[in-house]
Amino acid sequence: MLNTNVPVHHWADVVLIACFLINRMPSSSIENKVPHSIIFQNDPLYRVFGCTCFVHNVPLGLDKLSTKAIKCVFLGYSRLHKGYKCYSPSIKRYYMSTDVTFFENTPFFLVLHGE
Repeated sequence: MLNTNVPVHHWADVVLIACFLINRMPSSSIENKVPHSIIFQNDPLYRVFGCTCFVHNVPLGLDKLSTKAIKCVFLGYSRLHKGYKCYSPSIKRYYMSTDVTFFENTPFFLVLHGE
């Protein structure tokens, strides 16, 4: 969290993502394998918290040249819905979506030198 400069008001999301990841730890009842990896063999086990992501949003009435994705920060996984929890600071809105493109090597909150 400190390396990606995530604001303090998003730290509760870190606790939720930690619980999510603990539930994906190896289980002795299945020979120390991770249940998620057995069920979803080609799906990554986790995403990088605080990375830049784009939520694909195609509301009705858009033409071909309209923007179809919203730049967000990845904040974890939804407990109530299937999907990723993302936040767009520019429009101050949360998104729960399964249609997301991740840039896991690009932190959303960059370090500002001199602050």
